[in-house]
Amino acid sequence: MTMTLNEAAKSCRKAKGTVLKAIKEGRLSAPKDTQGRYEIDPSELHRVFPLTATDQSGKPALTPTPDHENRIEIERLRAELKAANTLSENMAETVADLRERLDREGEERRKLTAMLTDQRAGQGAKRGLFGFLRSV
Repeated sequence: MTMTLNEAAKSCRKAKGTVLKAIKEGRLSAPKDTQGRYEIDPSELHRVFPLTATDQSGKPALTPTPDHENRIEIERLRAELKAANTLSENMAETVADLRERLDREGEERRKLTAMLTDQRAGQGAKRGLFGFLRSV
C-alpha cells in the first residue's frame, strides 16, 4: 500500500514541502502514478524520516493545544478582570472624594449665605436715604 504526498507528510509529521524536497533531492524514492501523483512506500518514507519514540507512543502532548489556548485565554481574562476591578475601585474612591468635597462646598456656601443674609438684615435699616434720616 502506498501513500500520497499529503498522507506521507502527515504520517511522518513533516511539511509536504519537506517530503517533496526529499523526493526531488533523491533521498526518498517515490514514483508517480498515471495521474502524476507521487506513490510513497511507508517503509521508504520512514527510512528517510524515522519515527521517533514520541511519534510512536501515541500519547497526547503534555498540554494539548486547545487546552493550552484555553489556559492562555483564561489568564488573559483574569488580567482584564483584575484591571477592571482596580479601575472600578479607583472610580469609587474618586466618587466618594468628590461627594465629600461637594458636601463641604455646600456647607461652606450655606454658611457664607447665612453670614451675608445676617449682615444685610442688620445694616438694612441704617442704609439708604430714609435709614440715614432716621438715625439722625
